[in-house]
Amino acid sequence: MINSGEVKSQSELAKLKGISKARVTQILNILKLNPSIVQELEKLVDPLKARTITERMLRPYIGKSSKEQLELLNILKTLFKL
Repeated sequence: MINSGEVKSQSELAKLKGISKARVTQILNILKLNPSIVQELEKLVDPLKARTITERMLRPYIGKSSKEQLELLNILKTLFKL
């Protein structure tokens, strides 16, 4: 919505969606993960099952190297037995 110009800022997006600006920032930070890691993470979880990969689980890996992000992916595969 920011990229398309529907909203001008994270603050405006937060207000529109009824969440805090900090939460918008946390969610947008997921985009800083390596795109190939994000694609693999998307394949791991069935959104209808109770166990999911949360943004909070991914937070420590934002800004880490691709190698460290790959390590996360392997940990999550083990945790989710995939």
